[in-house]
Order: sequence, then C-alpha cells, then structure tokens
Amino acid sequence: MKKTITIALLTAAVIGATSFFSSCSNKNDDDLIIDGWPDPVTIDLSKVFTNGIPKEADSMTIQTDDRGLVTGIKTKDETVSFKYNNTKTRAIVIPNVFMKVECNGDTTFYRMYLNYNGFVRECMIQQKGNTKEDTWRFTYNDNDQLINIIHSADDYKEFTLTYKDSNISEIETKTIVSQTTTRKKDTYKVAYTSDTTPTPIVNKGNIMLFNTTFGIDIGAMKYAYYAGLLGKATKNLPVQLIDKNGNKNNFTWTVNNNGFPTAMTSGSHQYKFVW
Repeated sequence: MKKTITIALLTAAVIGATSFFSSCSNKNDDDLIIDGWPDPVTIDLSKVFTNGIPKEADSMTIQTDDRGLVTGIKTKDETVSFKYNNTKTRAIVIPNVFMKVECNGDTTFYRMYLNYNGFVRECMIQQKGNTKEDTWRFTYNDNDQLINIIHSADDYKEFTLTYKDSNISEIETKTIVSQTTTRKKDTYKVAYTSDTTPTPIVNKGNIMLFNTTFGIDIGAMKYAYYAGLLGKATKNLPVQLIDKNGNKNNFTWTVNNNGFPTAMTSGSHQYKFVW
C-alpha cells in the first residue's frame, strides 16, 4: 500500500487581490486567500525508493513511522530527526520540512521548502551563534533528477549535472571563494561499465552516494535524499568516477540474489547496505 503524507506547499499570496475577494463573496478576506492557494504537495517515498527504502545505507540507520515517512537517521556521530508541516497556512513563508542534525553537542536546523513534486527546492540552515548565510538551492529535470545544486555560504559553489539515459554522465563544479578570487572549476565524468564490470548494474535500491561516487559534497543534505526529498536516483550504479586528469576512482558493488546492493568497496573503504 502506497504511504503518503500531504505537506502544505510554499507559494506567494496575491496580496493585491484583497479588494477583489471582498467584493465577490461573503467569506472574509483571510479565508479566501487561504482557499486560493494551490493543492498541497505530497511526499511519497515510493516515487524515489520504488522497491522499498533501505534499513541501513552507508553507516546510516534509517527509521520510518507508520505512515512510511522517514522520522530519523542515525550514524556513529550524528542523530538526525525530521518534522513535517502538514498545515495549510496563510503565512507567505513557511518551511514544509524541518531537519535537525545533532553532532557532538552541536545542533543545526535545516528549513526545507519543497517544489510541486515534493522535493527540496531551497534549504536554509541555522546554527546557534552563526549568523552567516548558509543556503542550498536545488533544480530538477523532467524526470525529477537533480541537475543543479547551489550552495551559498562562506563561498559560493555550484554543481551542474549532465545526464545520459537517466544516468549522471558528467558533473561540473564551480567555486568562488570571494569576489577577488578567481573562479575554480572541476569536471568529473562517471562510468557505469568498466573492464571488470562490462554490464551496467541496475540501481534497484535507488542508492545515491553523492560525495563518494559523484564527487558532489552536499554535507548533511545527503540525509534529505534518504528521506525521499532530493529527487530520483540514477538508473544504474556508478562503477568509476574520472577526474579531469583522467584519474579513476573505482567502485565495486556486491549485489544479492534479489538485485539489491549489499556492499560497495572503494579503495580500502567499504559501504554496507541492509534491506
């Protein structure tokens, strides 16, 4: 049974329409403004994890509630919790999802605003004692896969993802440290076959290891992916990440009889998955 939850979608209220509302209905202005908002957005994990969400992924233990929503993620060092706002409100700016990350006594709050398909389009980060801007922005293609990621913090970093046959084929990273610092640019290519893996491996578990297999460091936003909030996965599992100098980082996947990955080895490090 598909489990979903309705989350109120952020949108802009048409402030200048108050006089129109008051002239054509017996409802008060506030009620009419609220009624005029579009239908709420839906978070549906089955759109991302089409064959079920993993119990553990890359040292993360994933907890869900009876609605099927991810409520918590635990790692060795971090405890992550999610709170979903399911109230239709007349407030112009209200987050749809709150994520709290606790690590070594420090707490960081992530206020997430979703698009019409239930994926994060903007996330504002707040930490006690830090007043600097820290914002993530995400853009998706027609297949609900990430194509652009922008992080504005101490520096400005932008990731542009190119796809071929529903797989990320290239990642371009641009970084501006300051207005006086020359823009840095890196490019990675991704391979889904190699000499040791001649046939592409279907990504049946919809696993995404952003930093490891794609060179996309999104920090704690990786937890949002496993909550079904950062779009859809690649069609196949990546087996090589190739930098602009041609250096290759190889990934060896172990898959069980049902086609789900149970481990991935990269160099001396192994990532495990439990279903």
